[in-house]
Amino acid sequence: MFLLISLLTVLNTSVISSGRDIPRWSKESQLGQPLFAISTHHRISLADSTVRLDIVVEVTNDMLLFVRDGDEFIASMELNLSVIRDEVGQVVRKVKHVTKSIPEYELTNSRRDFAVVVFTVEIPPGEYTIKVMLEDKESRRRETVETEVNLTGYFSSDRPLMSDIMLARSSETVLDERIPLHPTVSGVVPDPSSMLYCYFDLLRKDPSEVCRINLLVMDKSGSIKYSDSLSIIGGDRLSSYFMPIRCEDLSFSRYTVTLKAFSGEDTTLRKAGFRINFYGLPWEIGDLDQAIRQLRYIASPEEIKHLTDAFPSRKEQIFIKFWNDNFSCDNEAVNGKMLEYYDRVHFTNMNFGNNRDGWETDRGRVFIIYGEPTEIEKSEMGYDTVQYEIWYYHHLNKRFVFKDEYGFGEYRLTSPTW
Repeated sequence: MFLLISLLTVLNTSVISSGRDIPRWSKESQLGQPLFAISTHHRISLADSTVRLDIVVEVTNDMLLFVRDGDEFIASMELNLSVIRDEVGQVVRKVKHVTKSIPEYELTNSRRDFAVVVFTVEIPPGEYTIKVMLEDKESRRRETVETEVNLTGYFSSDRPLMSDIMLARSSETVLDERIPLHPTVSGVVPDPSSMLYCYFDLLRKDPSEVCRINLLVMDKSGSIKYSDSLSIIGGDRLSSYFMPIRCEDLSFSRYTVTLKAFSGEDTTLRKAGFRINFYGLPWEIGDLDQAIRQLRYIASPEEIKHLTDAFPSRKEQIFIKFWNDNFSCDNEAVNGKMLEYYDRVHFTNMNFGNNRDGWETDRGRVFIIYGEPTEIEKSEMGYDTVQYEIWYYHHLNKRFVFKDEYGFGEYRLTSPTW
């Protein structure tokens, strides 16, 4: 109970209200979460010497600074794309200026509403670094996200070809551009009535032959939870298609969707991942049972058992009810204290993990309960000295001493002040 009171006290002093007027940039940088997300999709080009690559950029509203303009709220950003090849240097540079307009102030802090931008490049096969720099034009903040892509050996000319799967929130396309109108980087489905769509290219040697596409959705254990098929005959040699996934019967979890194309003796297989998150759970939660175990610092063993034993189809609701009953959320659409808690869990996993997950370590436990220390004192490095850290929480009149007594990076709490 004391830990529960402590966490309530600390979380109540944190900046987690949905009424924030500034983006989350500083806080998210400290926690190691990218400020925006990108995904790359290998598409099919009819040109023999190039591959088409679509780069999708997804920025949630609460990463941007909105200003009122009449009856609307507007955010402006500039996105700079650089495609770099090691032996050549920058081979492509593109810039897009994007304006996001929303009608309600509450949506300025939304994590469910996005600005989505797609860059399309045609480049020769090879290995590349993709860099996207975002500048918020109102706050002048900048952030860069990068990823590596390998386009060598991806396509061959002697068999039916299927591009990467691009997940989308609708079956609409941008006119004449072979791009979904509402692509998704995260692949998160937040509404049980939603449909998720698989968008892909298909290149056939002979369009007069029947080509069959099988779709399977499997959970983490490999069990098939949804299936569908599509038969294609005629049409153009290169065409793009949507196949829907009905999400209403899928529970909170991570899933893998597999598309397999059959044409005569030739087959092509592609995979993509997505996540069901019907109730706006934090992005860090990919396994609800693990998230329940991570409540041990604020929940009793009886409460954890009650959540663990809940029927799978109701587990999400009971989990949310636990948070709303124990931590007032002030009518927030998503409980801000829950978001803060799992932000801290994520930070500990990124920074304190060693032989076990960071959230299970002594430093992880203190960080999750009390948040970022006011001050950290560290010992100087030396071969014959025991490394230590002292965490000070001046506003709480507390300090914690951690020592790495065996030199393996396992800092243990040696003099707690609870």
